[in-house]
Amino acid sequence: MLVLNRPNPQAPSVPAGDTVVRPSMMRRIADRARWEWRELRTPSLPTFIHEELDKALLEEVTWRDGERVLDVGCARGTYMTALARLGVHPIGVDLSPRSVSLARTAGHVAVVASGECLPVGDASVDSVLCHKTLHLFRDPLQALREFRRVLRPGGRVIFSTSNAVSPYSRVQAMSLRARPQPNWGRGNSLTINELSRRFAECGMPIRAIYSCNLVWPLVYRVCDRWIIPNEWMRRYNRWIRRVTKMPLRTSYPLGAALDYLVEAVRS
Repeated sequence: MLVLNRPNPQAPSVPAGDTVVRPSMMRRIADRARWEWRELRTPSLPTFIHEELDKALLEEVTWRDGERVLDVGCARGTYMTALARLGVHPIGVDLSPRSVSLARTAGHVAVVASGECLPVGDASVDSVLCHKTLHLFRDPLQALREFRRVLRPGGRVIFSTSNAVSPYSRVQAMSLRARPQPNWGRGNSLTINELSRRFAECGMPIRAIYSCNLVWPLVYRVCDRWIIPNEWMRRYNRWIRRVTKMPLRTSYPLGAALDYLVEAVRS
């Protein structure tokens, strides 16, 4: 049976005799160029590096319903909110009273404290999350000891770190040595292999590594100055992942990765 296409009554009608005017190719090129120029001057947020890190943390890592998680460096509680949606019971600590206040306003349990002296009892949490914070500790080894102390036997630490030997990290470090920036603290100085060794020495061997943001050898930004627009980097990273078909979880840290998410287990 032949079925004729019927007009959609909700579709906007074009008066008889009128034609639909489409922008010319030159107009579309000019609009695109203006968009790319705005993107270069004021890159869109969030930055592309969060996409794969968040996917690894919230989708690749296995979280159990009712799991007690201590978020060290919780900031305003963004990741506690995301974990709570997965059925996790998060508790946050941060050095910033304002950040802790914002986390509490969002409905979370949070206290002002340092990761090097956690106000938590021995073997009282299932997991410690230290996302984008580990490089900020004055004494990372003391922080690792505290993480192990508060973890139950078989508990885990999930932390993220940057690739300290990537071209981006090297250029960033040189720039900060030459001209310190008020908005940029010191970067990560320990390589992933050095961190793995220190965790193992504290009785927490590495169980899983997620190699994120395969953008080597690009240097996309120097402090607050973007060299390659954020959206271009997002597309490039997605393209590399699609072409290589490389999974996020790898048996060893990929040198082409800009960031790593790591899971260490208390033995």
